[in-house]
Amino acid sequence: MKNLFLFLVSLSFTLAAWSGEDISHFRDNFAKIKDYKSAELFLDTEVTESNYQYAVTINSYKAVCKMMMAQYVYNPFSKYSWFNEGKDMLEKTISLNKNVENVYLRLVVQLNVPSFLSYTTDIESDVKFILDNLEKSSVPDNTKTYILKSLADTEKKQVKSLLPLAKKYKAI
Repeated sequence: MKNLFLFLVSLSFTLAAWSGEDISHFRDNFAKIKDYKSAELFLDTEVTESNYQYAVTINSYKAVCKMMMAQYVYNPFSKYSWFNEGKDMLEKTISLNKNVENVYLRLVVQLNVPSFLSYTTDIESDVKFILDNLEKSSVPDNTKTYILKSLADTEKKQVKSLLPLAKKYKAI
């Protein structure tokens, strides 16, 4: 009982600390998701007044996290449910605010999901969108470099057109 109490107290402090953070905090913590618990903790973070201007992008990260939850459950119906819930959420966030970061998140998912999920229809248009909009976007340069590096690291033929831009940002 004492351990449960300590866990709940530490969890509440962690959530309280996350709740007031800016978008860079969400980016960093998204990259640290490694299992069901860390994904669940990430999903429990809330958009607050201090980070409201990034609400759509934060929700895009949460949408992808929901899709990732499919990796951490065993029931095929639960896997499919998590994936579809995240996919629907991501598509809604992109329709609300089509920006480089949201499109990048969708592209990464599309490049990595199994083909039987039929979630590959926007790959070409997403690559083109990133190519046309990355340099003029308000995303910090370190995030631009991260986006280009992660896409270049996939070694997928669909992203080859981004390689000159990746070289320009010294991402490869």
